[in-house]
Amino acid sequence: MLRLNQRKNGLKTLSQTPRQTWGRPAKILLAGIAGAAACGGASLAETLTQPEITALEETAASYVRYRKDVAAIEATPIDNPSATREAHKRLAAHDPDALTAGWVAYAALVAADTPEFAAAIQKEVGGKKRKRRKRGALAGKDALYAKLSQDPTYPRSLDGSKAAVDRVLAMTAQDANRFNKLGEAFKAQAYAMQKTKWGKKRISAPSKRISEANDYASSRPAAAPPATSPAANDGVIAPMLASANEHWDHNWGASGASGRLKNGNAQAVMDRVLNLATRYAMGGVNDKLVDVYAKNTKSQRCLSMAKLTLTQCIAATRTPYEEAFCLGEHGLNDIGNCVGWVASADAS
Repeated sequence: MLRLNQRKNGLKTLSQTPRQTWGRPAKILLAGIAGAAACGGASLAETLTQPEITALEETAASYVRYRKDVAAIEATPIDNPSATREAHKRLAAHDPDALTAGWVAYAALVAADTPEFAAAIQKEVGGKKRKRRKRGALAGKDALYAKLSQDPTYPRSLDGSKAAVDRVLAMTAQDANRFNKLGEAFKAQAYAMQKTKWGKKRISAPSKRISEANDYASSRPAAAPPATSPAANDGVIAPMLASANEHWDHNWGASGASGRLKNGNAQAVMDRVLNLATRYAMGGVNDKLVDVYAKNTKSQRCLSMAKLTLTQCIAATRTPYEEAFCLGEHGLNDIGNCVGWVASADAS
């Protein structure tokens, strides 16, 4: 159950009862809502309050899990074969489709967390002081849902959209930089390991190591959504990502990079991000909408190729130093490039 608690600053926090298991409650799917997302028809069903853990947060958890794995690998000294084995299992465990959708969903949460964008949505829906309108005309959230259905790029026209895009681009560029920095460290370590006995020592057969990595991936529980304290201002929700943990914070990369939109493909991706962010802020996301909008074809293809190349590279390795190079180049650098291109942070 959700409760509204009044804060001193006027925001209301959405507190929740402790979760016993991960996963969202039963979803509310009414006839016509899928058609509204895919075909452009407005649906008043979208005004229903979203569940405690939304499909957007569940989807975003896959991307945040990659962040967590990177942080865990960073904290582990590469001074024995077990370190590269553990890193391989973690990096090979990520599904390209889930990682792609996860980044889009997380980016949408980052956009929804941007104060300027949240204020623009609040102004658009009118809050408690709605604009006068013609009798029978849609108002508030219903009116905005109608605009989103008719023009999925409509959020780009809202005040604060640039601030939201800038925050998403900065997050993306910083994350890519952190992934690539660790990737280069692995490659440098690979050369250093050639001077050690353990680094050149034969390890188990590639087929066995790949099989172990696959078993690790299949045995992992579902990625955990954030334990945040969302805030609502006149019905407009902000996820308050920083209230979860450092892995959900948009400043996780913390490299100072800003990022920029370089082409129309990136703008199209950002339009999907802003659309999801707007729907989330109004309490109107569900699995179908996330399935429709959480897409990034270029990243998905890039990540699929990166996973295939990592497997092929590992298949050719016989020593820890060779394995370390594969992980740095394809398990980390390639991922940084596949994610970072939206913010012009890729190496290509």
